[in-house]
Amino acid sequence: MTLPWIVGSVLAGVLAGPSIRACLASYGAESPRAPLLVELIAGLAMAVVAVRATSVWELAALAWLVLLAVPLALIDIAVRRLPNPLTGAAFAGAAALLTAAALAGHQPGQLGRAAIGAAALTCFYLLLWLIRPGGMGLGDVKLAASVGLALAWAGWPALIAGTFLAFVLASAYGIALIVTKRGNRGSQVPLGPFMLVAALAAIAFAPG
Repeated sequence: MTLPWIVGSVLAGVLAGPSIRACLASYGAESPRAPLLVELIAGLAMAVVAVRATSVWELAALAWLVLLAVPLALIDIAVRRLPNPLTGAAFAGAAALLTAAALAGHQPGQLGRAAIGAAALTCFYLLLWLIRPGGMGLGDVKLAASVGLALAWAGWPALIAGTFLAFVLASAYGIALIVTKRGNRGSQVPLGPFMLVAALAAIAFAPG
């Protein structure tokens, strides 16, 4: 996208700060104590997707995901929850907007790939949950649908990289907790934030 779109996207992310804070409060999660941290996170994430988006519809889809991903990540960190209304809205909105992007850009193959990626990543996380229910929650499984949709839209390499990076980041965080004696091998690590950060990174560095 052009510079005005990127600047506008950053501004939209910053202006969404109060709404994100209200969302956090509605789910019993405190806002970060650092001033304007929510606005900074949302603005930076919006900048990334604005740079990568190739059409207005694609930007709308990725922006929708970003503006829901920020509260989802912060809620998961605070209260270990990924609320169904937010994960459901993230997937439904992104799917609708990417469908519009595919129709406008005559890209049915890209939409089909995104749908397959969403289903595949959801099934993968569901299998992991069935094998070891204590290792993650069903919220992570539901979030995988949106993450898989966005990553596969960007390409199969992005889907693979984003999935792998999420577990690498979560594992590194778990090790850091043990090393700093702030946790142990049985400590619960919220996976949602790492899924979302990894997805954003994979989209940012996706080829093309």
